[in-house]
Amino acid sequence: MRFRWLAAFAAALFSSGLASAQKATEPTVEIRLRSVNDLVDKFEYLAGLAGKEDAAKQGRELIKALSADGKGIEGIDPKQPIGAYAALEKDVATSPFVLLLPIADQDQFLKALKTRLDVTPEKGDDGTLKVAVPLINELHLRFANGYLFVSQKAKDLDPKGLVSPKAYFAKDDGSVASVIVHIDRIPADLRTFLFGQFELGVNEERKKNADNETAAEKQLKNLLFDSILSGVKGLTEDGERLSVRLFADAKTDDISAEVTLTAKGGSAMAKNFTALGSKTSLPAGIVASADAAARGNVKVGVTDGSKKEFAAAVDALLADGLKNAPEDQKDVVKALIAAVGPTLKAGELDAAVSLIGPNAKGTYQLIGAGAVKDGKEIEKFVKKVVEDYGAFIGDFVEFKFDVEKIGDFALHQINLKQVDDKLEKLFGTKTIWLATSDKTIAVSIEADGAAIRKGLKAKAVPVAVVSSESALAKLLPLAQPDLKADELKALLKDAFGDGSTSGKDTATFSVEGGSQLTVKFKVKGKAIRAGAALGTLKGK
Repeated sequence: MRFRWLAAFAAALFSSGLASAQKATEPTVEIRLRSVNDLVDKFEYLAGLAGKEDAAKQGRELIKALSADGKGIEGIDPKQPIGAYAALEKDVATSPFVLLLPIADQDQFLKALKTRLDVTPEKGDDGTLKVAVPLINELHLRFANGYLFVSQKAKDLDPKGLVSPKAYFAKDDGSVASVIVHIDRIPADLRTFLFGQFELGVNEERKKNADNETAAEKQLKNLLFDSILSGVKGLTEDGERLSVRLFADAKTDDISAEVTLTAKGGSAMAKNFTALGSKTSLPAGIVASADAAARGNVKVGVTDGSKKEFAAAVDALLADGLKNAPEDQKDVVKALIAAVGPTLKAGELDAAVSLIGPNAKGTYQLIGAGAVKDGKEIEKFVKKVVEDYGAFIGDFVEFKFDVEKIGDFALHQINLKQVDDKLEKLFGTKTIWLATSDKTIAVSIEADGAAIRKGLKAKAVPVAVVSSESALAKLLPLAQPDLKADELKALLKDAFGDGSTSGKDTATFSVEGGSQLTVKFKVKGKAIRAGAALGTLKGK
């Protein structure tokens, strides 16, 4: 009796170990596509935006001709998604790569292989089918769970190791296509090898033009390359998942792409991503406008661990600049370095800009702002230069300092006496406004200074690491100044319909922190339609 129990226990252990050894593959790389039906719908939408409706119609007619009731498109199920996956090993060449093709009718599919491609599968190993193909010699096929699994090696199609299509496609994120790389599933030896190859390439770039660089230039260059290597090494050690997704939504008229990088919980990279997600910017608040034709901001900085080295490298470059300055200009250069040096050495870039308009007269306004260190010293430098060189620049420009005090800012007016006609026509003025405080400097090109006055009262706002937004309809007169008024009106009506174009013509880009690092690009379909129509108009 005891023997039977021991035998049963041993058998259970063996079975458990065998099942574990033959568990389903955990892919390193996952690729997903929507179903054929969905892809055709997306193609029709995109083709319509580009004015290629006929091509989309021909594609649908071809699919219809190849389809049969209950048997799909030559045996392929047009209602189910398509996929592929790879499980990377140390030797990439032997790593399993498997294609998943949904099957509505197995016999119809095999028949189509023979009649359409003159391919007749043969019985292969372990219940697979084998087909000869050019270039890669042969492929192995296995039908299972409503899908055809295809790989170069029969062993990669072991039924116990195949992913479950139901689980693989369970989560629909709405993307047309997606690629996911599980960085933490890449073998450690392979990650080390890949980083080593990247490091060799970076060091080769580091050596280029080294003989023609000063010691200060080498110092800054080495700091840059070391930062790049540190970031990539951190990615190989702390990275968890990299995802790329493409979207096309006819209902919202959005076409977009999204790249996300997720780090291992608690890692240095994860903490950096979180810090990037909690940034605010006064410059972005200053330039904010509901009527912007285009706007953008950036807020980045060197890491805390590199600040001292960065400041030292900038100091060395500034010292070189002073040393190489003409003798009669050394005092001015020295004063300039003293004024802007603290901002440069801080290693932080917090800046924003907006192009506003066009107004009823067809002119624009430009307003920009940036964070600085010791801004009052920069103001003193400008005033001193104007005082010392006023006689030489008086015929070209007029400065009116301290025309108004707005909060922490001093507002100054600069009137250009000689300016390019195109610039004056664009902005409708020769006046530049300059606002200075100890932490921020702002500038605008506008007639009355209303935009900058309003902006100087703003508060810091939450910002992405990098972001930009543009409105195509508002930029068209600027991008195509030769476009006639009636042509512009007809183009906009054709693309956007009657009424306002607001919100229908935008293109946005952003890099955002938080729980993960996310890069997004999105454009409205009607903006693409307008661009295609403009291209056609210019081609006439």
